Order: sequence, then C-alpha cells, then structure tokens
Amino acid sequence: MPEIAMGALIQNGTVLLARRSSRRKVHRDRWSMPGGHIEDGEDAETALRRELMEEIGVMPQRWQFAGKFASEGLPEASATFHVYRIDQWHGYPQLVDDEHTELRWFSLAAIEGEAELAPPQLGEMLANLVSRETGKPA
Repeated sequence: MPEIAMGALIQNGTVLLARRSSRRKVHRDRWSMPGGHIEDGEDAETALRRELMEEIGVMPQRWQFAGKFASEGLPEASATFHVYRIDQWHGYPQLVDDEHTELRWFSLAAIEGEAELAPPQLGEMLANLVSRETGKPA
C-alpha cells in the first residue's frame, strides 16, 4: 500500500486545502491537504518537505506529527496517510503545478460542511486539528 505524507498548514483557526485536479486518477475535484507519495529511501518528513515545495511553494519550518490513517477501498485509492500539523513555513502558498486547481483556507465550520474531502476519513482529522487551534470542540 502506498505511503503518503500530507501537511495541514494552520493559520488563524483555519487549514489550507487544495482542490485536486479533474485529471487526477483518484479523488478528482475533491479537497485534500497538499502532499504526496513517500519515495523509496525517504522518510515521511522528507517527503512532506519535498511535496509541499513542489505543490504549493512553501517549506515547512515547524511541524508536528498529527497521526496516520489508512484509506482502503478501490486498490488505486488505498494508501496510508501520514499527517503533519504545520504552523510555521517559509514562502506564500500558491499553486505551483497542475495537480491542484485551487487553494482555500477552511474554518472548522467549512470543514464540517464539506462533503468533498479526499480521502473521506480526512474530515475528522482536519476538524480535530483546527479545533485544537481555536480551542473549540470539533
């Protein structure tokens, strides 16, 4: 099963999500955290730094492991996700490649109301990360 490193950029009680391109193999047009595959010889933190620079042009400066979960279903969509909470980074988030079509900051209420998260298990983890930042229960 592939291993994926993802970064939750947290700012002012919101989290940055990226809308996946309609040309992606799985989870087309769904909101997700930026990140990607952990390559052979990489650890999850190295992959996280590389992927965030490649996808949104930021370099994490301070992060904390938030947890991991497995998404199982269709073979092409099954993976283990390593999620990191990032509260300091260098650079301004922007679309760098064509993997995503939009970036948006989501509040807790917006996360809870968003049905198009990829993978679907992401909702609970994102809600917990943002509620920890704001002090409001998820």
